[in-house]
Amino acid sequence: MDVQGAGVVRPFTQKFGVTFPVAVDPADVFGAAFGLKAIPVTFFVDEVGIIRLQGGGPNAALLREVETLLAEPATALRAKQPQLGAARSQADLEQLVATAPEDWRARLALARVHDEAQRYPDAVAQLEAAAKIEPRRAEIPFVWGLVLLHQGQKEKALAKLKHARDLDADNWRIRKQIWAIEHPDKFYTADSPDYDWQKTQLAREKKGED
Repeated sequence: MDVQGAGVVRPFTQKFGVTFPVAVDPADVFGAAFGLKAIPVTFFVDEVGIIRLQGGGPNAALLREVETLLAEPATALRAKQPQLGAARSQADLEQLVATAPEDWRARLALARVHDEAQRYPDAVAQLEAAAKIEPRRAEIPFVWGLVLLHQGQKEKALAKLKHARDLDADNWRIRKQIWAIEHPDKFYTADSPDYDWQKTQLAREKKGED
């Protein structure tokens, strides 16, 4: 879950010799869907798509729980389960916004679609409308920051991301994305992440030294 994409994630996976597939979520869809406030986070999904376990980063207790789940016999239910619904199409979202213009979540989803297609003015138009409906929702300036970042407007993107952080002060997921953009040396080097630096930075922010 890194808004800067696979390019900054790949050195980490190479450093640790990761051999399994790694999915990168630069649009923060997963974090928003699950309301995550911090990472790392662990989800164990069984063969029929049910989340059986959720926890923090790797630790002995969590690994024991995973081993217990892995020891269960596999079921034959997958073929009988309905498939998860696909993401809503642009046409569906546009229709939803047209019929329910006050639905800020639909506007946010449509903004993500436009952003992915690099239709940035259209994305911003939806975000502006969503912000007028729900000015206190951190998700809106956060996605706005991503749109600006994808256009190479780093300083404007950081301003939006910091607004999102201020609206949701306990959200470490947002805060760490800002830090990683501003201080890549603390997150993407052989010695990172630098947790002592993060503690110091948090103390500075609490004193208003942002």
